[in-house]
Parts: sequence; structure tokens; C-alpha cells
Amino acid sequence: MRIVKFDRKFLEDVISIHCPRWREIPLSMRIKDCGYWGDPEVFSWYVDALLSADGKILIALKDNNLIGEAEIVPERLKCPVGDHAYLQMVWVKEGERGIGVGRKLVEECSKLARDMGFYALDTIPYDEAIPFFEALGFSEIESQVLMEAKPRPAPEQPKIEEIGKRELPVAVQMLAGQTRPSALLWELLWGREAVGLPPPRVFKVRVGLWEFVLGLFRPTADDNYLYALIWGPERANLGQIFDSAEMALSIAYDMGATKVRTQTWCKYRGAFEAAGFEAIKRIKWMRMKIKED
Repeated sequence: MRIVKFDRKFLEDVISIHCPRWREIPLSMRIKDCGYWGDPEVFSWYVDALLSADGKILIALKDNNLIGEAEIVPERLKCPVGDHAYLQMVWVKEGERGIGVGRKLVEECSKLARDMGFYALDTIPYDEAIPFFEALGFSEIESQVLMEAKPRPAPEQPKIEEIGKRELPVAVQMLAGQTRPSALLWELLWGREAVGLPPPRVFKVRVGLWEFVLGLFRPTADDNYLYALIWGPERANLGQIFDSAEMALSIAYDMGATKVRTQTWCKYRGAFEAAGFEAIKRIKWMRMKIKED
């Protein structure tokens, strides 16, 4: 087995290990079941976004056949859990699991993280993968909560401005929606409609002296909810975070949505509950410390 850098000639092979029946299933179902890894055109767009965020992709080959892939992205912006590289994906072909492929991919990603200048490798694992990551030395350092609310108009309307791709303030951190590094999430907001995904709406909102950025989008055409991303100042308090959550619901109401979901840090949960969000599921944020040379 060899671990090498991803080459686009293996693009459909990556799709095939994630979504073996992708040629037979409609796009919306593939994206719902397999995410960005369910369609070659969508995955190619995703790869462009990942590379724009300084990410890297590794693949595992056995006799020149692809049997696994892993992705790592540095977190370059402020983050509530501090500096880290993020293990965005580890996936091994069914039938090749349990023989060390995933372990080797994670080991190589940890080396890339160290080369990037990070000594922490973070991830949000699927529930069934938690024992695998714990065996590799990952442990929970923080938790998030997936939440949902019904949109409603805000009692007060602060100044709102719709913005474009080049207008993300650099001195912000993600308050909600951080399922990946913030720079990658920002890249993935743009160009969605070109690959058949619902386009986003992105706004700058002033709450008191602070500016927040809100991104809202439907993950797939079949989804009946908007997903919210919220960036805000590092020193924002719970009251201001509450205001930003209210504005997300108000904008979603104006967009005609019936539900809004987001995934926020547990320490901000109270602000979102006060705005009307209800918890669906608690999610572990895990970290493996990387030894310095």
C-alpha cells in the first residue's frame, strides 16, 4: 500500500469508494447521502475550494487501485478551540477496512499538520467512528450541539447588507456552523449553483458596535430547511450572539424558510436557546496532540 498526494485522474475513484452506486442515483439523493463526495462535478468544485483554503488530499493505493482517501485543512482564522489543523475526511473502501489503511492515512495527515506548523489535529467524527479515533489518541476537547428553530421576524431590524465573496472580515471567528475550518466553509458558500446546489445568501449585520456575517443556504434542493453559518468578533458576548441568532431567523423568515438549523459550540447554546433554537444532538469535537520534533 502507498500513500500519495491526490491526483484528479482518481476523482471518480474517490466518488466510487464513498458512493458506490453514484451512477444510478439522482444528484439530490447522492448529495444527501454522500455529501460533496457523491458526484464528480460537485467533488471537483469541492476540491478547488479545499485547495483554496490551503488544504491537502492524500489517497491510499493498493496495486494502483484507490482504497482510501483523507483530507486535511489548516484553520488559519480565529477559532474558539485555538490553533489546529482539521482532519476533514478519512474514508476507506468497504472490504479494505480493519487492515490499517485509515490509521496510516491519519498518521500521514498528522505529519502534514506538523509541516503546516500545527501540533493539534482536530476532527468531528461520525458516532460509529469515535472508537477508531480514540484508539489513535484522539480525545474530546470541546462539544457542539446541532440546533433547529422556526424562522420569525426580529423585533428590531439592525443594519443589514448583502455581501460577496471578498468581504469576510479577517478579525472574526465562527460562532455557529463550524463543521469544518472557517476558511473552507467560506469557500464552499460560493459557486454552489454552478454545480447544481442551491445558492447561498450572505449578509453583514451590525449588532451594536460589532459586525457579524451570516450565511444561509439549503444543503440540497430536497432539504426543507436553511443551514446557518455565523461569524462574529472574538469578544462577542452571549447577548450579542443571541442578537445574531435572532437575525439569522429573521432573514430566513424573509426568505420564506420554514426551519433553520445550525451547529454551535455548547458554551453558546444558551444564546441560541433564548432565540428559539432547540437542541437536536450533541456532537464531539476531538483532538490528537502531535509531538513536536
